[in-house]
Amino acid sequence: MKRIHRIIISLMALVVFIMPMFAQEDGDPVSIGIYRKLHSKVLDEDRVLLVNLPRGYDETTIRYPVLYILYGGQVEGYFADAVHIVCRLNEASRIPDMIIVGVKNVDRYRDCLPINRNGEPGGAGNFLKFFTEELIPFIGQSYRTKDFRILLGPQAGAAFGLYALMENPGLFRVNIVMNPFWIRANREYMLEKAKDFFDQEGSLNNFLFMTTNTSDDNDVTMEYLQKFETVVENGKRSDFTLIINQLEKRESGFISSPRLREGLEAFFKDYRFPHDIQINGLVDLKAYYKNLSQKYGYQVDIPEFTLVRQGDRLDERGKLEEAKIVFEYIVEKYPHDLNSYARLADLHRRWGNYELALQYYEQLLERRRMPFIEGRLNSLKRYLVESAAYEIEKAITDSGIDAGIAKFLELGSDDDPKFTFRENDFISLGYYFMTRGNIGAAVEVFKMNVEMNPQSANAYDSLGEAYLKTGYKEKAVKNYKKSLELNPDNDNAKKILKELEKK
Repeated sequence: MKRIHRIIISLMALVVFIMPMFAQEDGDPVSIGIYRKLHSKVLDEDRVLLVNLPRGYDETTIRYPVLYILYGGQVEGYFADAVHIVCRLNEASRIPDMIIVGVKNVDRYRDCLPINRNGEPGGAGNFLKFFTEELIPFIGQSYRTKDFRILLGPQAGAAFGLYALMENPGLFRVNIVMNPFWIRANREYMLEKAKDFFDQEGSLNNFLFMTTNTSDDNDVTMEYLQKFETVVENGKRSDFTLIINQLEKRESGFISSPRLREGLEAFFKDYRFPHDIQINGLVDLKAYYKNLSQKYGYQVDIPEFTLVRQGDRLDERGKLEEAKIVFEYIVEKYPHDLNSYARLADLHRRWGNYELALQYYEQLLERRRMPFIEGRLNSLKRYLVESAAYEIEKAITDSGIDAGIAKFLELGSDDDPKFTFRENDFISLGYYFMTRGNIGAAVEVFKMNVEMNPQSANAYDSLGEAYLKTGYKEKAVKNYKKSLELNPDNDNAKKILKELEKK
């Protein structure tokens, strides 16, 4: 199936590139990549590359798609802009993370044009040979890559992108380029080559995104682009998508990253997990991205942000075991993701698996010092050493509710108390018991809290919730009313009492 789309995109506001830094010191440089040098026997010269690796690359075993950028030596322009775009879209789970390789120019017209401006044969064929025989194998040997490549072709690189597509269709799965017909010497050659190429039968499995700045392009240039569009439309090739991205307003100078953002979003439009699909666990996510892998032609990993978000949704629905499996999968696949350590620690804390909770908090803090997490860790340590609630929790867990009540009475009668009776500890413990399915224990713990804090609206609100879950509606109403009496602004109590009155 051939698909041709023409879209209009208005001039967009300038986006400021910000590179995250950790443990900064005064005078440290800001870095968005490293330089690599590759000697090319094909071109008989050294070629300088700029490489940006995905966040957490060194901690994972994941393989990544590769984005190759022509004119990559323009660090503040094309390369930095591409790093920013990929980073932001990936963080939003709109595209996969990828290795970015900028190829610095030596002689851009020599390398990118199949026909030189003087009408003689250009060096595009030799440059394509450099890609296939040297550059791509070098990147594959140096980094963990997947067999999925994207080419960004600004300026004269647009001609090379179209040339590479027709000479070696499988080299780049996605080509994002400017209008390749703006260089006069190549127009007729490229159009005739396109006629021969698209007149052949067969599946291309390729995506071409062309951006044209109509106010800068003259009528002849646009005429050739329209002829090319007709050639594609009337051709015999299948599984090929051509998108003509016609800008509505004039952009001065060269188009920033030939609309890389729009091109990536257009190709990866199904990459983000649909918000209206409800999953029941990790298996459902794996099934979705397995189907997507067949569409894109490479093994697509479940996005980090999608995993976190869906794990949270499972947690909210009370599917805690399924949420735990998702977060454990993230820790295994994306060990740099700190969200999952915190969520696993909190889950195990709710379940009473305190040793595991401590381990996850500490593993998180080993990766980054976060005062909020340090506070949680220290709070848990104090709970295990100082809190009367923990002593009662152990008694209930080991010997039942009656043993817990006896322990509460015992500790409360001690003239020289060794443990603290903090309201928050008892409220948390009550909800933890509810999480574990022990509603009876939750009721007794909340009753203890009310006894200790008879002027606390929160204490009565929690006890009312526990009674409501056990089916004791009259007791629930009594406690909610008491909570509302102590705190007239308790909207939660007002809402529940109103609902109970209706029933």
